[in-house]
Amino acid sequence: MPGMRSKMPVEPSGKKKKPIFSNGEKAGTALSAALFLFGLADWDVPLCFLTSAFLVYEAHVFFKESRGGNDWFLSNFLWGVSIALFFGSIVLAVY
Repeated sequence: MPGMRSKMPVEPSGKKKKPIFSNGEKAGTALSAALFLFGLADWDVPLCFLTSAFLVYEAHVFFKESRGGNDWFLSNFLWGVSIALFFGSIVLAVY
């Protein structure tokens, strides 16, 4: 039984805007930024590379969505840089 008899409790809205980042991505970005600062303080270069790869990847998503979902040069460039940083962190951690 509805709590309000005069109208629907929740108005259906077809214009709901999808957020750029989910709550998990926001938490992951905050954790990655904190780990990046820890890596800088501890001079841990592979950790800095790994966390900066994630931060650059999130910047890629932000730039892509700021252009209305269309890919453009800077978005694709940041995506490639994030992949290179990730593989660089693996190489640095192994050697």
